[in-house]
Amino acid sequence: MKRTIQTSKPGFTIGIEHDHQAIRSARLSSDGRGGYTVDRMEELKGDFSEDRGLLDGFRRIKGLLNIGSRDSVIACLAGKQVFATQIPFRKLGAEEMEQALRLELRKTVHFEVATSTLDYEVLDEDAGSSGGLVQVMVALASNSLLSRHLKLLEKAGLRAVAVDVLPVAVANALWAWKGGREGDHPLVALHVGPQVSTIVIDSEHTSFFNRNVYFAAEDVFGPNASAGDRDKRIRSLADEISRSLIFYEKNEQISGFQEILLLGEYLDQELLTNRISNITGLPINKMDLAGKMGSIREPVPGRFDLAVALALRGEL
Repeated sequence: MKRTIQTSKPGFTIGIEHDHQAIRSARLSSDGRGGYTVDRMEELKGDFSEDRGLLDGFRRIKGLLNIGSRDSVIACLAGKQVFATQIPFRKLGAEEMEQALRLELRKTVHFEVATSTLDYEVLDEDAGSSGGLVQVMVALASNSLLSRHLKLLEKAGLRAVAVDVLPVAVANALWAWKGGREGDHPLVALHVGPQVSTIVIDSEHTSFFNRNVYFAAEDVFGPNASAGDRDKRIRSLADEISRSLIFYEKNEQISGFQEILLLGEYLDQELLTNRISNITGLPINKMDLAGKMGSIREPVPGRFDLAVALALRGEL
């Protein structure tokens, strides 16, 4: 797995992610041969836009998965106050590196960097390969958002040993799906959420890229949307994906992608998958990490993949 920004020891067995409509979780168990399988997945539907509802949901998930006080959880943060990027940067000592990265990110990040938690990973240790620069993966989350999330998990009796930002979690899902091998083309994923979709492109030989596109899937596929409006908004999303792919090709000086892997909600909408495939010219497939790992329960392809990838983090 290429992207492994983490702050604690590996060995996570439970992944939990949520949006304002649902909480999804996955639990791993050992197969006795050094491998892991997904033995339980749970999804709660409800209103999780406020702390009270989210806390209740986390408590219910704890009960459903029988999570004990010693069990480790890895969670996920999404929203306007999280950020992830890969940049070429000079290699410095640990303390100098963080401070220098903060100064650099102030040029591009739209929220306050000084009051955010920063984590980074040097991807290329050969500092002489690019004029003394190394490739650095950086993740950032506002302290207020991270603190709120951790406190809710703690109140629910869940021990969060690490928290990933959504773009990094999607990239890790990609690498888990491909078994750490990207093949001849960069990997592309589209995470579809109720309000925002996230495009992630990654490769061993080119830079990590991510972009959020406002696409209110809950409204587009809701009962009040007209057929004309639905088609218009799906076409707009597909156009933004196509632009991102073209930008990546030009910026990284590469040609071609193998496929677009989907994960998240609303993946049963044929109009969505057909329109994206027609405009990008790429085949569309749904990710299914749990099924690939031999889950004892038939999963909904794409829906639990983020939770499974979070549970896998540190195991691959």
